[in-house]
Amino acid sequence: MVIIVWITSLLFPENLRVYQYSGVDIAVKGKQSAPKTIHIEREIDPKCLDVPITNELMWEHYYVSPEVPEPCRALFITSVGQIQPMSLHPDIETFGELEILRYLKQMQTDPDKLLIDTRLESWYAYRTIPGAINVPHDHLSHAKSFPEGFKEALHILNIQQKKDGTYDFSQAKTIALFCNGSWCAQSPDMINHLLKMGYPPQKIKWYRGGMHDWLMLRMTSTRK
Repeated sequence: MVIIVWITSLLFPENLRVYQYSGVDIAVKGKQSAPKTIHIEREIDPKCLDVPITNELMWEHYYVSPEVPEPCRALFITSVGQIQPMSLHPDIETFGELEILRYLKQMQTDPDKLLIDTRLESWYAYRTIPGAINVPHDHLSHAKSFPEGFKEALHILNIQQKKDGTYDFSQAKTIALFCNGSWCAQSPDMINHLLKMGYPPQKIKWYRGGMHDWLMLRMTSTRK
């Protein structure tokens, strides 16, 4: 039976598309509140289901056309940023939204997996992906300026610092990192510093789209 299941899994790989229809329930623990369950899904208003997909509406007149109901409109500010490549390292998997949903589901039964928002605390507090914890990127990239933050980051990631100054990653967490979007360098910066420290790239995942893509697709966030 085990062999049959294993062969079946090779022939029929997991269909990640199911997560956009079923969503994912996650348990979120507050610092001073009891754990609560949040259902993460695409929060599309029913009024948007009949909006026609045309060039004019999607790319030119979406914000002024009477054919587009108010709940179906979104406006994002264009900033400079730094466009990131699709791959940061051959052994680091780049995630999309469906991979993040699957990862969040896995986190519910696997304490060795963490979803990490690498932005500054004020950005994290304003809005983030439910279930993410905050490890600001500069706590690692500027460790000398944030000694306490660096020490806390090592604790969160389960990195042991040896007496000789090197690090033990044998018990390090598997982590998925994100920041503001594909134009944001904060999570890549943190990943690069982790790699320089010796963090196993196989234990690092990267959500390139970040909050920009997450909100563009109307995914559940911590701010309503």
